[in-house]
Amino acid sequence: MRRRTLSSLLQDTSIGYIVAKYGPPAVKFLVSAMCVCLVTVDVTTNNWELNYVIGNGNTLLGPLMNVGSSEALEKTFSFPIERSIGSTSTVGRFMLNYTLKKINVRDNSMYVLTGDTFLIDNPLNDLCSTLKKTYQLPTNQTNVGSTVKLATMKDSIQYIRGTAITNLLYGVGTPPPESTKHDELISMGFTPARTELDLRVTTGVVVPPVGTTSYTNVTMYRFYPRAFCTGCEPVSELGMTVCQIASTYNATTKSLVVTSSVANYGQDHVMGFMLERTGTTAGSLYMRGFCVLFVMAAFATSQKTVRWTDGTTLTSWFKKLTHMVSPTLLRHPCRTFDFSYFCFNSDVFVFGYVFAVMLDEKACNIYSRAMFSWNKNTTASATSAWVFVRILAMNFRWMWLNCLVIKFLKWFVNFITSTRYSGRNRVVACLNFSSPTFVYIAGLFFIARNNLLNYGLLDSVNLASTTQSLEGISVNIFNSVLFRGYPSLVLLMLINVFVILTLDGVVNHQWWRQLRQNSLGRQQMYNSTSIIADLGYTFIDMDEYEGQVVLIPVRSLCTIQWFLMSQTIRFGLPEHPSVIRAMTSKGATTMNHSKVANSTMSKRKITYLESEPVVGEVNDLFMVAQDQDGYIHLYNALRAEVQALSMEVKVLSDSTYKIA
Repeated sequence: MRRRTLSSLLQDTSIGYIVAKYGPPAVKFLVSAMCVCLVTVDVTTNNWELNYVIGNGNTLLGPLMNVGSSEALEKTFSFPIERSIGSTSTVGRFMLNYTLKKINVRDNSMYVLTGDTFLIDNPLNDLCSTLKKTYQLPTNQTNVGSTVKLATMKDSIQYIRGTAITNLLYGVGTPPPESTKHDELISMGFTPARTELDLRVTTGVVVPPVGTTSYTNVTMYRFYPRAFCTGCEPVSELGMTVCQIASTYNATTKSLVVTSSVANYGQDHVMGFMLERTGTTAGSLYMRGFCVLFVMAAFATSQKTVRWTDGTTLTSWFKKLTHMVSPTLLRHPCRTFDFSYFCFNSDVFVFGYVFAVMLDEKACNIYSRAMFSWNKNTTASATSAWVFVRILAMNFRWMWLNCLVIKFLKWFVNFITSTRYSGRNRVVACLNFSSPTFVYIAGLFFIARNNLLNYGLLDSVNLASTTQSLEGISVNIFNSVLFRGYPSLVLLMLINVFVILTLDGVVNHQWWRQLRQNSLGRQQMYNSTSIIADLGYTFIDMDEYEGQVVLIPVRSLCTIQWFLMSQTIRFGLPEHPSVIRAMTSKGATTMNHSKVANSTMSKRKITYLESEPVVGEVNDLFMVAQDQDGYIHLYNALRAEVQALSMEVKVLSDSTYKIA
């Protein structure tokens, strides 16, 4: 009596039967639904054009809409002497004038975006304390009862030491004193990484009577331009917070003294952003839209049976392109592919989506990290959860970079090696996931993407223009906050993906062993840029073919051929002659009794069950092979190629084939 596995025991109970039968399809559906939801969130809520057209971000520009230059700003607002326009550097004044010009010209070269609202409930997200200064009043606004607008400005350069990897290995160094100057910072290993200007302006404050303290709520607006190289066009974080200030008037010095300034805890900080609107950001949007439409059309095609295609009929590029999304259909349902499989395994979609992601990476990096910095200091709520989903959707884009890297490595390893036959390159075999589930497991790394990028910035210090003149200090873009985190991120990404590939190989080693012994499995593992191998294969045991024959519906086989020929690059490696001879000699004499082995999406332990003889004509073995042009053919045990017309008859009767 054969040992019964957990799966077979489960099927002996009603609940176990339901789990065994409907569990894997339910998991596949949930995984696909998560993929659809995150892509939908990214394409809609993280759509810069849509956000800009809605226009709610313009509210954050209100105080400066009629202020076109630094001179006009100085006339409109009262500054502390140590935080005024006169204390800014040349680069700081450039960023200020650039921002003011973009606010007033409105030439569509910038996106003005809303971010979200963040609850103020702790000192980490309280920006109001910077208003606690002494403000010199204009001569025409020194009377008690006059209304004056306040502003502060801080011009500085951020210095960074180390990277995420070095911080992880050696820890974060001791921070230098705030008064440390440029030469000392350089000698300590710091590098200039960003120029920034932090401008805060308020609505009107009434000058109180002499000798009294006035308490009032004012709205403070934040304009926070930062640039990642000296002279580069800055991007600006926008903000709006209500502050409670206490102020007194000094009649002798004609100044307003703000003795206290705190945020109203329990209220929200509104965050927005001004981002460059360039051809790359617009191109990314259109490219992502095209990719989404393409994958929806191609996936809809895969839900019908595709007519078996003779590669010689695809004689032109137009026919090949048409074949990608509009092949000849037989109008019979086929549920071989789920949406996640298609999104992560189609070369066209993966390459197109990664290209779109790279075009938008700068804007996405800046925007998502600003959102993340605010959200991490906010108490958990429905709003913070939604912000987390939006950030996750932006980070989720990099999962396709994982897929592209593996696809490229498969192609590159095949290209540089001298492998002549399918199934002989062990390195290529290792570059495959068993199912989309493991793609998602590898993608869990990107949940911590912003944490990792910010971890590389922990050892930082700001050098203000009031500490030292910033003239002559330059920022190299490759050392900037924007770029310096990528080497560590990419290195850890590669380590992560290879660990998951290894884990997949170990957990499912028996299933992989069976798949590599099957000609259809070899087309995916060894002979194409497909990186996800499981298509719900049912393995059967036959005489002299223990656990390596796949019982597959003809409808599924036809659609799989279409997918491999239209959505992946084939390597055109033939089957080894010994494999062909073995099938020819054994196929005709194989008995028609089998043991069924079920392949699941999760841990692929093979479950053997007694089965009835398979009816029909499936006693013949078939083999899937490629010609040198990468076209896929089906051969029977007599080495005769199966033609499309004969397969259509099998499609009508929903027959199955045994693929050896």
